[in-house]
Amino acid sequence: MTALLIVQVVTLFIAIPLSGQHPALHVVLDAGHLVFAAVSVAVLAHNRMTQGILLAALALLAVGPIVGEHAMGIGATPMHAVIALTAFVFNAMVTALIARHAFGPGRVTAHRLRGAVLVYLNVASLFAIAYALIDAHAPGGIVMADGHVFAAGPGERTAALTYFSLTTITTSGYGDIVPVHPLARSLANLESVFGHLFPATLLARLVALHLAHSDGSDGKGDAGA
Repeated sequence: MTALLIVQVVTLFIAIPLSGQHPALHVVLDAGHLVFAAVSVAVLAHNRMTQGILLAALALLAVGPIVGEHAMGIGATPMHAVIALTAFVFNAMVTALIARHAFGPGRVTAHRLRGAVLVYLNVASLFAIAYALIDAHAPGGIVMADGHVFAAGPGERTAALTYFSLTTITTSGYGDIVPVHPLARSLANLESVFGHLFPATLLARLVALHLAHSDGSDGKGDAGA
């Protein structure tokens, strides 16, 4: 869990912004995504069916663009949408597995807290992918508030939408990027609601687990006495 959290933090706060400024560093970002995916499969997927699904999605993310553009003749834009959708499904599965570990029964540990932080960051990443899909199919659905042209290059767009997602989920609301498409607005509202509810839900769950574990320990001690 620690390794996954480190990779995700580096990806969101270092690799993505740098790739937006320097397109040549996009390779580093892709490598980070693949490392995160590989570690996720190794650490989280104990069921063989789940492992198979995650590995298939990882293979599609790795070789999909090459096969699609050269072997199948699929254009770059449709292939990008397929890869983005695959990344969304893959990250959603990983997030669900992490949440199962973080919120499941057991002692409250630092490992569990790191998992909860990772869920929070993964959800922000999922919304960023969703915003990118909307922007690809409805150009102008997310715009700059000052009227300037929205990020043109793929790296710039990814960095801008990741920034927008993080400011939305934390409800910072700087207002420099604005959703105008109805679906983009709905997603932004949903993400901000999640950003408000998640810390309260996490705290309540951790307190409940701590109390349950304390009661169980006390009960065993009383029985022994």
